[in-house]
Amino acid sequence: MNAIVTNIAKVADFLTLVASVLAATGLAMIVCSYIYEVVSRYVFQSPTAWASDFVAYALCASAFLALPRVTKEKAHVAVTILVDIAPKPIANIVHITISIFGFLCLSFAVWVSLQENIRQFTRGIQTLAIVPIPQWWVSSFITFGLMLSAVYLLLYLSPKHRTCGFEMSEQAD
Repeated sequence: MNAIVTNIAKVADFLTLVASVLAATGLAMIVCSYIYEVVSRYVFQSPTAWASDFVAYALCASAFLALPRVTKEKAHVAVTILVDIAPKPIANIVHITISIFGFLCLSFAVWVSLQENIRQFTRGIQTLAIVPIPQWWVSSFITFGLMLSAVYLLLYLSPKHRTCGFEMSEQAD
């Protein structure tokens, strides 16, 4: 069982690394497309038809590609004052409970998002834009980011994969 969890963690870490690189690349592409749009519009008097739509799609993709890394590193916003002052055993129970609840919520969101991806794909739904693209191309990043974040919350249940945040209340003992 421990080998399975370790292998899942390795795959999740690899996917998170690739997703982080893609998220950073997406942000760089957003900046480049904005610069291109400004130069094209104000220097050459020829605005693009695709730049603003691309920025919206790339921002969605980048945000959800970055989400697993934020979850992995516990870099999200958290108010932890009560857990920080609680005794270590209680703090661990609270963190495990939060991880289970978060996993269940994210799993439900993944299921809903996946159903929508499938609906968009099977019906051939396209974006409402000047240059339409299949909508599932954009929304599939939502499903991916939520799914990989859910995996990390599940991994936090294993003591081997608990990092900063699970053992924070040393001074309360």
